[in-house]
Amino acid sequence: MRKAKAHSRAWMWIAAVALVPRLLVIFTYGPHMSLHSDDAGYYRSAVWFLQSGTLSYYTPEKPTLHMMPGITFLLAAIIALFGQGAFGLYVGKIVFALIGAAGVVGIYKTVGKITSPAFAAIVALAIALYPPSVEIDTLFLTEPLFTATFAWAFYYLLKLEETKALRDLVWLSIFFMLAMYVRPNVALWAVIGILYLAAKRYPRRLLVRHAGIAAAIGIAFMLPWWVRNEVVFHKFVLLTDDSWNPLLLGTFQGQGYPPPANEGAVEHQLLREHPNLRPQRLHELPWFALEKQVAIQRMREWLKTNPQSFWHTYLWVKPQILWLRAYLPIPIFGMKGVQLFSLQRWLVYVSIIGHAVAMVFAKGRRLQLLLVWVSLLYFTLLFCVFFAFERYNVPIEWLMLMGAPAGLWAFVRWLLRPMAKHKRRRRPAAGRA
Repeated sequence: MRKAKAHSRAWMWIAAVALVPRLLVIFTYGPHMSLHSDDAGYYRSAVWFLQSGTLSYYTPEKPTLHMMPGITFLLAAIIALFGQGAFGLYVGKIVFALIGAAGVVGIYKTVGKITSPAFAAIVALAIALYPPSVEIDTLFLTEPLFTATFAWAFYYLLKLEETKALRDLVWLSIFFMLAMYVRPNVALWAVIGILYLAAKRYPRRLLVRHAGIAAAIGIAFMLPWWVRNEVVFHKFVLLTDDSWNPLLLGTFQGQGYPPPANEGAVEHQLLREHPNLRPQRLHELPWFALEKQVAIQRMREWLKTNPQSFWHTYLWVKPQILWLRAYLPIPIFGMKGVQLFSLQRWLVYVSIIGHAVAMVFAKGRRLQLLLVWVSLLYFTLLFCVFFAFERYNVPIEWLMLMGAPAGLWAFVRWLLRPMAKHKRRRRPAAGRA
């Protein structure tokens, strides 16, 4: 009983440990700490939304399909209630820190489903205190929101497999759709989830019925977005239409890619060929279409003229960019991102070994560990097809870093198994005596 109570309270301590460093960053560096990049763009989008009712990003006059509306809606609600001044910025950053702490709790609960509460606490505390995770949860970015929503969706997927309960399906669907509203690239993870349930021998009829309910919840979430896009752009847009710029940028990473040497040269060439167009600010959809065309053309040319460089870049160089660099763009408490690179490498290498050890020794949990592996592979491949950037791995870093604790847990469990069997054998004999 005491052990159960301790486990039930552990999440509160983990949330507190996660919240403290995030609040320290906020109140040490002030509400104006910013990348002056994506975070500023999302904040402007929220301000413009309140002013005009139009979801825009590049310019207030033009509606956008650059991103899903989740972060804009959240920031707009905060600004509407607390204003654009320092107080409103402080409240916004505290809200994001709280969401970050909720994400750490979700990580703890999820890893606990796969290993044990003690080893899950190690993973959660590592994420709670790792400087890149701390800093990113104090910025107006999609990463804190996605970390929390995806971690809880993962938890409810594991829980649904155990309980088969409708309430767990509903929570899974809600958190998954909230994740979609900030990071649409999570969409195909739904297929991974269904395959996992099928592999766990989820009752077939129940799986079909639950999949239908989840689809209905998903449609309820997406319908306003689809209607808005049809009304504004007169076309059906499933998610967003700005993934072509990252796809194009990704063709300038690595070595051996075809000329020209940078995106700016491509932009100038497109403007010469299409003088009536301008970049996203004035003609968003036509510009996106041109970027898509050029990106696919460059990838085909690269694969044809230098296939060895192409595959080396997409399967080796980009994964290293994604995983072996620590994301800390703004120095905090005397730390810089470059100083964490060696630590990041060590953590990743040890985690990979730990994942392999866990798969060997974790009898009975291999499907859950395989789900982690497939999820990691899915996001890694997705990010590497487009523009690889170390910031993108922060929301899924816990899936990687759980490797070492999971491997240790599985190995210790394997070592103790003979002792546990011996105890079970002796209990009936003691009872007879």
